[in-house]
Amino acid sequence: MQPEEFARYRDAARAIAAILSSSNRIVLTTHVRPDGDALGSVLGLGNALSAVGKQPRLILPSPIPASLGFLPGSSALEVYDASKHDAFIATADAIVCLDFNVLDRLDAMASAVAASPAVRLLVDHHLEPAPGFHAMLWDTEVASTAELVFALLLLEFPGAFSAAVATPLYTGILTDTGNFRFPRTTARTHRIVAALIEYGADPVAIAEALYDQNSPARLRLLGQVLRQLELHCDGACVLLQLRRKDVLDAGAREDETEGFVQHTLTVAGARVGVFISELLDGSDGVKVSLRSKGTFDVARIAEELGGGGHRNAAGAVVRGISLEAARQRVLAMIEAALHAE
Repeated sequence: MQPEEFARYRDAARAIAAILSSSNRIVLTTHVRPDGDALGSVLGLGNALSAVGKQPRLILPSPIPASLGFLPGSSALEVYDASKHDAFIATADAIVCLDFNVLDRLDAMASAVAASPAVRLLVDHHLEPAPGFHAMLWDTEVASTAELVFALLLLEFPGAFSAAVATPLYTGILTDTGNFRFPRTTARTHRIVAALIEYGADPVAIAEALYDQNSPARLRLLGQVLRQLELHCDGACVLLQLRRKDVLDAGAREDETEGFVQHTLTVAGARVGVFISELLDGSDGVKVSLRSKGTFDVARIAEELGGGGHRNAAGAVVRGISLEAARQRVLAMIEAALHAE
């Protein structure tokens, strides 16, 4: 690919690169419960910075899913611990926030980042970033943050590309585009992917690592969830739900329920899909995952629940509510939104 294809990002990329080049103590981070795009962006940029002589620390607010442990550089990821990390964060030169734009998404790590005098940088594709970032590479029209990291590197650090950089970025794009099925997947997206393959990303190996490592417990649990599939709003809404007891009885991990929501939109006629699961930490509450097709905006519903995301993919964690109460509330919100169209 040619850098000219990313000309609109040139000023932002130059500003971010100048800060990173002059910084010695760099923190890269992403949102709680990181997905493929979040981790792919952190590791892609982190491995690239290491290649140009920097030593960034990759500090995350929560552990990574086991399914993403194959990504190169993942052994360098650190899960936030105030006693281990607050001092470094407080004396950092730069903190790069990837794939989120509101510090609350850092969970327990948020206060340390907010209090740090470090220059805060943003690389992200979500709506409405909070104030306080010194430089931003931000575009809501791209399908993934990994695409923006690719643009930053191509414009400012082109010599840093390697398989260790290409593999996480490819993974981020693959997962956040829903295997190239979601809106905002463009011809440029595919050109980026082609370039990443040329830099060493192996599509077959990545797909096998992501999708062909299911445990028997996950597949049994998925079968149980699918048997309880519900249709609402004349078939426009598909709902799946999962109780904590079912996960524990199956011997499955929490991260093994990731991706269940994707099955909702495979139902003919479905416009919006919901997956509601009880929190596994024993607390009273649920996790709500939302997906949609076309113009139906699930991000607005997620925001009303205290979460966020994109128009076609969003979610929230709602505390102090039962599974049934959450089910009724979310269905009412979806029905109202559909009727308002």
